[in-house]
Amino acid sequence: MSQPLIAAHRGANEFLPEHSLAAFRQAIVEGADGFEFDIRLTADGQLVLHHDRTVKRTSGAKGAVADLTLAQLRELNFAHLFPDCAGNPEAERIPTLEDLFGLVVDSGKDLKLFIETKHPSKFGPRLEMRLWETLRRWPGLDATVMSFSRAALKTWRGLDSDTPLVWIFEYPFRRPPEGVQVLSSRVDYLDATPEFVERSHESGYQVYTWTVNDADTAHRMAGLEVDVMFTDRPAAIRQTLAG
Repeated sequence: MSQPLIAAHRGANEFLPEHSLAAFRQAIVEGADGFEFDIRLTADGQLVLHHDRTVKRTSGAKGAVADLTLAQLRELNFAHLFPDCAGNPEAERIPTLEDLFGLVVDSGKDLKLFIETKHPSKFGPRLEMRLWETLRRWPGLDATVMSFSRAALKTWRGLDSDTPLVWIFEYPFRRPPEGVQVLSSRVDYLDATPEFVERSHESGYQVYTWTVNDADTAHRMAGLEVDVMFTDRPAAIRQTLAG
């Protein structure tokens, strides 16, 4: 049985702010095979790493990412829940997608990038267009594009026929969109339907799952032979599977 790849979910964010450069740098230290992260467009058309529609949970401030410029977002402290990170700009500042790409290139590591485009978005397909334009400026990166949105996946396939494409879904499972090579769902869905991974493999799909943060879950998902695990704790999960 082959071991699944271990990808840092929004970075190694157990003790660091999610989506911060500090969390991604820590994931490299912990030996992650790659990064999973979410992208959104700012009001001035910049791609930034952020999961939620608004910045309230992550910064304590008000406003939607789509309604704020990059300069306005850079005035916020995204490490406000992590007092030990005070004064660390890599923890406090929201990164752009190209900030992360720079970190990956500078690391010299062969890191896989699992990029989720967040929808619904008032920018619609402009999000995928900006991602496509950005990736073209960074040739050689090992990028995979993911989304819950069928429309977003269709848009991406119209732009690019080569990049691996992942459909993320929750309940219920329906027929996958055309052009995807990977299916991704939560660990509780795979626990409830343990035959899903084998059937997906037989149909030619890989399977990714999130969020694997404890030993029991890691062993269950490895036993199902998932291809990639997304975790907040890359080092701990890798050690668990190696034991």
